[in-house]
Amino acid sequence: MPDDLPADVRAAFGVPSAPARRLPGGGGSCWQAGGLVLKPDQHPVVASWLAGVFTDLRGPGFRVPRPVRADDGSWVVDGWAAWTTVEGEPAPVQRWAELVAASRAFHAALADVPAPRWLGRGRDRWSVAERSTWDGTQVEIAPELADLVGALRAATRPVRLPSQLVHGDLAGNVLFAAGQPPAVIDFSPSRRPAGYALAVAAVDLLTWWGAPSGVLDDLADEDDIDQLLLRAATWRLLTESLGRPDPDSRLAVRRANEPVVDLLLSRVSGRPATVAPVTDRQVAELVGYALDDEITGVRPVAGGHSRALTRIADRTGGGPVFVKTGTDLDAELAVYGALGGAEFLPLPLASGREPVTMLVLEALHPDGWVRDWTPHLVEATRTLLGRVHTVPAPPGVPVLVASANPWDAVRADPRRLLRMEVCTDRWLANHLDALHAAAADAAIEGDRLIHRDVCAANLWYRDGRLLLADWASAAIGDPWLDHHLWLVALHAEGGPAPEAGQGPHAAGHAALIAGQQPLLAPARDANPVLFHQRRRRLAAALSWAARLLGVPAPR
Repeated sequence: MPDDLPADVRAAFGVPSAPARRLPGGGGSCWQAGGLVLKPDQHPVVASWLAGVFTDLRGPGFRVPRPVRADDGSWVVDGWAAWTTVEGEPAPVQRWAELVAASRAFHAALADVPAPRWLGRGRDRWSVAERSTWDGTQVEIAPELADLVGALRAATRPVRLPSQLVHGDLAGNVLFAAGQPPAVIDFSPSRRPAGYALAVAAVDLLTWWGAPSGVLDDLADEDDIDQLLLRAATWRLLTESLGRPDPDSRLAVRRANEPVVDLLLSRVSGRPATVAPVTDRQVAELVGYALDDEITGVRPVAGGHSRALTRIADRTGGGPVFVKTGTDLDAELAVYGALGGAEFLPLPLASGREPVTMLVLEALHPDGWVRDWTPHLVEATRTLLGRVHTVPAPPGVPVLVASANPWDAVRADPRRLLRMEVCTDRWLANHLDALHAAAADAAIEGDRLIHRDVCAANLWYRDGRLLLADWASAAIGDPWLDHHLWLVALHAEGGPAPEAGQGPHAAGHAALIAGQQPLLAPARDANPVLFHQRRRRLAAALSWAARLLGVPAPR
C-alpha cells in the first residue's frame, strides 16, 4: 500500500492535502482523510451497487456510512471509492445486546433489497467456503480441522428460512458512540437467512473475542438459531482451512475453535459440553464466596485479546473487583501468589483453582489505563521494569528455553509475513538469511522474572501510581528481552525509536521479535484489531533489526 492517497483520487473526491490515516478495519487497506473513508480495489460494478443500496438505507435503530460521488459524478476513481466517516468504536462483547438489536433493525431495512446476480459466485476463499457450507460443494479441508468440520456437518439439518441480503462480518463492524444508534460499516454481502449474520458474529466472539457462552442467550428467539450457528462455525473453519497454509497456524485455529464446536454440538445433542463455559451467574457465586460478600452484578471488561473470561463484579461491601477465569492462568497465579504485595502489581483479593481457575484483583479506574506515551511515562515504565527484573523469580512461572527460530516458519511459507504488508517479497528474500542468523543468536534464557507484554494496554497510571497488569505471558528469562519487547511495543504505539533505550543483544532480539509477529497474528478478518497491533509491532521490530544489521529499510 502507498503511504498516502494518490493525488488524483484526492482531487476527485475533494480530499484535503493533510496526511491520510490508515484505518485498522476494512482489511487494513482503507484510509481516512478529512470526513471521508477511502477504499481501494473497488470493482466498479460492486461499488456502484453498494452505493445504490446505502444511499437510501435508513433506520431506525442503526446508522450507516453514505457513499460519496467524485467530481465527475462517478462512484469509483482509479479503483477508489469514498464514504462518509461514521463516529464510534467497536465493542461487540461489551455491547452485544445493542449489536443484536442493531443487526435486526439493519436486516429488516434490507429485507426487500434484491441481491445482485453476481453475489456468491466469487472465487475468493470466503465465497468458496460459503458454497461448501450451504450447498455442499466439495472442497479440500486441512487435516488439522477436518474432524471439527465433519462433526459440525454431521449435526446439520435442513433450514427452511427465507434468504435475503445479510452482513457476513458484523462482529468488528458495528461501531458505538454515545447518544447515537450503532453504526454498521464494511458491508460484506451474502444472501442467507437474516439470523445467519448474528450466528456468524456470535461464533466470532466465542472464538476470538473471549465472549462467554451467554451471548447465545440473546439469540434464543431467532428461528433455527442452532442450525445457523453450526453453519457459521463450519464456514469460519473452512475459510481458515483455505487461508492458512501452515500446520502451526491451523493448529492455533483448532485450539481456539474446539471449545466453541463442542458447545454448539452440545446444544443440538442435549449432552453437556465437555468443558462447560463459565457463566456470569457462576462468576458472581464464586466471587461472592471467595470474598464473603454479596455480588450485585457482573459486567464485561472492555479491551484485551485474551481467551480468558474477564469481568467486573460489583459487590455490596467494598465496590467493584476485577475477575479473570480461564484455563491458562498458571503464570499469573504464580506471580500474584509470590509477589502479591509488590508495588507494581494490582492488589490481589482472592484466587483459586477449584471449581474453576480464578483470579480476583482490585478494579482499576478506567481513566488510569495508558493511552498516550509521554517522556515522563516512558521513564517511569523503564524504572518499573528495572524493579520487576530485580525481584526473586517466583516458583511456578515457566522458564524460557531455546525454541524454534521463527524465521524457519517464514522461510517455509513467506506468505505468513507478506500478508501483513510491511515489506516486499524481494526485500524479504534478500535479507531473510541475515534476520534468521540474528534471531538464532538472540539471548532468551535467564534467571529473572519477565512480563513479555509490556505495552500501553497493560499499564495503569493514576495519582503517581504505575501498575503493570496481565501477567499471562510471564516467564523466567533474559531481562533485556523483556526490555526490548517493550521498546518495540512502545515505538509501535507512537513512542520513541527503540535505539533510545536498547541494551545487549539488541540485534538478535529485534530480529526475533520481528519474526514472531506474523506467527502470532490472527487472520485479518477474524480479529482486525489484534492483526493490526501485530502488524505495527512487526513494522517497528523489522525496521529496527534492519538498522542494526546494516541492511536497507523494509519497503
